[in-house]
Amino acid sequence: MIKGRAKIKVKARLKAEIEGNFSGCISSGGPLEKIMKSAKIIIILCLIFCGESALAAEKLDSLLIYGDNFTVSAQEPNGWKADSTNAASYHEKLAFYQNKENIQNARTVIRIQVAAKTDENTIEDLNYDMETYRKQYPKVQFKDVSVKHAAYKAYPKLFYVENSFYEYVTYLNPGRNYHYNIIVSMNVQKTEASKEEMQAYSFVVESIRALK
Repeated sequence: MIKGRAKIKVKARLKAEIEGNFSGCISSGGPLEKIMKSAKIIIILCLIFCGESALAAEKLDSLLIYGDNFTVSAQEPNGWKADSTNAASYHEKLAFYQNKENIQNARTVIRIQVAAKTDENTIEDLNYDMETYRKQYPKVQFKDVSVKHAAYKAYPKLFYVENSFYEYVTYLNPGRNYHYNIIVSMNVQKTEASKEEMQAYSFVVESIRALK
């Protein structure tokens, strides 16, 4: 199991919501002053609701993973379904598997974890997991894989024992403003991931957004 050097243990949930706040007041004055203030309020309302409409469209396409100190969003690949209830049993925040399967018998499962940062040296978290796997699986091998994120530093690696398991792992560091890393892993049984499975995995990685 991928752990890193520290973990946040919280219950994950799926949620799509729109949140907004508006407050204001109008002081007394002449007719022109009242008209000008009313016009400003209309403009502000327009900006708020136009902005929230765009945000709503994005959030309705996303799944939220959140705890007391973080909120992360991800998107579901076509042909896959998200599962937070069963994922919690496997110490994950969110899992994806293909529509025709379930988490117990799926050949391929994509998982998302949120792990507390020890520091900004994220590569050391990946190295820690590699060393742990070496001790647990003496025949384990490692391979570089091409997985990227448009905004965050990504540290991908394939952990595998031939003809047994293939674990694709990507650490995402959303930056110094966030006290956690996001780990996206994909476990495939017996053989390496197919082209379609790699596309689904890359889609999930690229969809990740740190919101809080």
